[in-house]
Amino acid sequence: MGKKRVTSFDVAKLAGVSRSVVSAVINGTPGIGVGAETREIVLAAIRELNYHVDAQARSMKTGRSMSLAAYGDTRHPLFTRLLEGMQRECEANGYHILLCSPGHRAGGEGRAELLNLYHQKKIDGIVTLDNTSYADGDWAAQVSAAGVPYVSVEGYAETEGVYSVLADYYGSVETALNYLLRGGADGQQAPRYAEVYHGASRDNWAERNRRGAYRGWCEARGMQPVILAVEEQRGEWPEVLERLAAAGGALPPLLVNWSSDVPALYRAAHKLGLRIGEDLRVMAADNTIQGHRLSLPSLSCVEIPYVRMGEEAVRCIRQQLERREGQQPHKIWLPAVLRAGESA
Repeated sequence: MGKKRVTSFDVAKLAGVSRSVVSAVINGTPGIGVGAETREIVLAAIRELNYHVDAQARSMKTGRSMSLAAYGDTRHPLFTRLLEGMQRECEANGYHILLCSPGHRAGGEGRAELLNLYHQKKIDGIVTLDNTSYADGDWAAQVSAAGVPYVSVEGYAETEGVYSVLADYYGSVETALNYLLRGGADGQQAPRYAEVYHGASRDNWAERNRRGAYRGWCEARGMQPVILAVEEQRGEWPEVLERLAAAGGALPPLLVNWSSDVPALYRAAHKLGLRIGEDLRVMAADNTIQGHRLSLPSLSCVEIPYVRMGEEAVRCIRQQLERREGQQPHKIWLPAVLRAGESA
């Protein structure tokens, strides 16, 4: 004979509470408030009895798997940071993450598998990390037809009817420029904007917003905007810096759209005898590779809050699961975070 399985009734009896209170502690049941002292008594009873939730039984009862699919390129550092935020919010609410990646599938996709997982009741919702120009109408239509709770992080920025968690790229550039010229614009040169690009990246939604923010910020202060196009990893920084120096006088502050190419900029400045933070003040508008930690002098930057975006995506999925009356698909906009360093 096997040992009798411990149930929530046993936990409730030992803790001296009702089973609904035990359920509220385990599942975070809305509408049932549990005080800190009672919660700890229940958790102590769970530990003493070595109680484990029967996931299969709970799934059959609630119709939920308590798992969410996270879809993105596992080789990309931004996906790792998004997962950090998702995991944090999932742990706080009793959810697990099922990791899905495009891998080497044809076209780099594999989203149909996500819908299969939902129909098989293996996941309760889907979060995808998309590029900033992603707006696949067919995929959005499939998600809507299936009724699956869905959030795109970075995608569908200009498409209504799809839940998205988005970074305020326009505001991020304004924050960076205000920091670069924090002593006031009077008598100072207009900051130059170095737009590092590869392939068609200059035409995506995020870069258009950053570029527009830079132009608008300069024009509002009577400054002439100057945009420098720099192809990534092509060794163009020495020429760029020489052109800036050729104008004579102090070098203007420089805002770079991505931190990923800042190491090459630092090397070029060093070869020309320019001291970062003194002769040349530099800032990045996207801390993609955590450049403020890797650069010397430390890089001043604004950081796209991918960890928080992961948290908000999970919250948005949970709101959809609750089917709040009148709720319509919307956009959640998050501001960039200023990381002050020694470079500016």
